[in-house]
Amino acid sequence: MKNVVKKLVVTTALVFSVGVSAQDRKEKLKNATPEEKVEMRTNKMSEKLGLDENQKKKVKEVFAAQQKENEAVREEMKSEREKARAEREKALAEKKAILKKQHEALKAKLKPILTEEQFKKWEAMQNENMEKVKERRNHKKQ
Repeated sequence: MKNVVKKLVVTTALVFSVGVSAQDRKEKLKNATPEEKVEMRTNKMSEKLGLDENQKKKVKEVFAAQQKENEAVREEMKSEREKARAEREKALAEKKAILKKQHEALKAKLKPILTEEQFKKWEAMQNENMEKVKERRNHKKQ
């Protein structure tokens, strides 16, 4: 029984340490400069494939060139995302303005039909409905 517990503890510790070490590598890679990333990739490839110094130098040049190309593509993608976001926001603002005008037109059409008391009740109902919509949006975000 003691052996089983010891094996379980050792196995758990080993699994935990492997997970932590993988997280450390990911953090290092995430925070590394492009040059450091190239160096890490080159060293890893050299270690796995047993590259000589000449091969290592050439591989490093290839990785550096690829890193520059990738960075250019990433920057382009980022600017396209920002442009698309700005366009979506503009279109949304335009649609909100249209809806507001339509609501104002509806109010203008209903006001002569309803009594003053009915109109105030209707406006209160509209405000209540708007609050419910806001609550649902806030609930979905959480």
